[in-house]
Amino acid sequence: MTLNNLPPELQSKICSYLVKSIGPSSIHALLRTCKQLYDVALPFSVQIFRNTAPIHIGRGPCSDTRNVQFLRYILISKPELANKVDTAILGGFTTTRETVTTPTAATSTKEELAIYQEFIINALGPQLSEADLARRDSWIAHLKEQSSDAQISLILLACSGVRRLYFEDYQEGSSQNQLFKKPDCFIFLLEMAKTLSTSRTPGFNAPLRNLRHVQAQSHEDNDCGWEQAFRLMALPQLKSYESLDTTRRGNFAGDSTILPLITTPQSSSVRHISLHQSLAPAAEVQALLRVCRHLEKFEYISPTFESISGIFARDIMEAVLPHAGTLHHLHINFSDECKKIGWEDNPQRLYLGTELAQMTALRHLSIGMQALTGEFDAAPTDEQDTPSRIEGAPRLIECLPESLVELSIRDCGKAILDQAKELMDTIEKGERFNNLRRIVLVFKAEVVNVRDIRQVIPDTGKEARRCDLWVAFQHREARWVSSGRGHTFEGIRAIPSLCSRIFADDLRKDWIDFRGALAQKLYTKAFSPGSPAHGVDADERMNRLLLLKPPHEYQLDD
Repeated sequence: MTLNNLPPELQSKICSYLVKSIGPSSIHALLRTCKQLYDVALPFSVQIFRNTAPIHIGRGPCSDTRNVQFLRYILISKPELANKVDTAILGGFTTTRETVTTPTAATSTKEELAIYQEFIINALGPQLSEADLARRDSWIAHLKEQSSDAQISLILLACSGVRRLYFEDYQEGSSQNQLFKKPDCFIFLLEMAKTLSTSRTPGFNAPLRNLRHVQAQSHEDNDCGWEQAFRLMALPQLKSYESLDTTRRGNFAGDSTILPLITTPQSSSVRHISLHQSLAPAAEVQALLRVCRHLEKFEYISPTFESISGIFARDIMEAVLPHAGTLHHLHINFSDECKKIGWEDNPQRLYLGTELAQMTALRHLSIGMQALTGEFDAAPTDEQDTPSRIEGAPRLIECLPESLVELSIRDCGKAILDQAKELMDTIEKGERFNNLRRIVLVFKAEVVNVRDIRQVIPDTGKEARRCDLWVAFQHREARWVSSGRGHTFEGIRAIPSLCSRIFADDLRKDWIDFRGALAQKLYTKAFSPGSPAHGVDADERMNRLLLLKPPHEYQLDD
């Protein structure tokens, strides 16, 4: 049976598998086959709108020409397709403007601009304040000057069905520079999305009303991305917010009007927050989590092998504690090898503490040894008198919540062994932690081997256990990958982060599996009879994450 003869629902299902977020999509080839398949495939051809720098560059501004062409397509040529866009993947967009003297195919004509102006006015409606009318007119003026900020904002306004938005922060240098300009049109669109979502004006629907998932990839040291986090979190249907390379954010200058509206405690519908490669201060992370009504998942990963200051494990604990009854998944990676600055006056800030036991809904915890136990394997500073353990730090059985189903501890040294044995013995006696089914210990391969572990935790062979113990060994390169940091191959591919949905969506699942569930495949036999003392080699996924490095160069185990 040919594709033409299949039922329409099967044809649509096949078309959905041809859509790709990275690289050429086969769906466009299908458009050139016949009229019947053209009609079926056409909505899928715009399902993903991608306008980013080339994949071999890895970051940079979006293309103004691509914006102009797409606006012409969805607002003039085929406006019925605008609401078929499901995902927008965008490079940096800026307020940079230019005077257009001679229109070309890469610029919008006067007639097109008139259509766009009418669309913006009708979409936002007449019930705008005087200040908002001025900002709307400024948006229209910027559109005439080919501002990519204005173009992208119009695309997002027109594509009312967008559910996923992945975008880069702005490409105009440091926001500490006095000449730095925020993307006014995009910020205005986000504020209108919030304002119109509560409006009862008949016939007007809020922009971005279907948006469910956002990933914002910051750039260098721009500080305005954090303000957008709060604006995005205020959207009524948003479920997940992810941020990459979040740097220290400054004050919300000029935002005295909007911030009270979007930072109201428990006002946001967002359930999942991920801050990867983050350097945001504790107060701002806590403010972001405070607006969530029903936070279920939180991930925080600090920048790889960079000094950490302004936020420590106890700050994260204080941020998530108000969500003790809803948070199911907590992933914290401060990279124990990183130098910590400013911890000496209050060393208890380096670990979570006994408040962790109050997280009554927590099912999955993934964290470093130091942040959980206060045990030092690699010193957080270069000082010679760094203690091996913070005095007063609780043991595992004193701080873990009874609700835990899976516990994963990375960056482990020998100091964790006696506490792990104590925890396992407590579980086997049936005294506590009756829900805990799996403990994963990821050791530093340079300092611990299987023999060291067996001296403290004997091999139990095939005896039934209440809780499985899995063991992994990571070299420094693997710990680097586990934190999500990417790689650059000149002229081939640049991946600033393995958790980037913009430039590494095809590797992202491998990365998630590698740092979590992949341990089952690699290490379930680590304690079985006859297992080699050197452990188990990494499989092809590890090599894939290291971008096809030869397997003998990077192995997880000695």
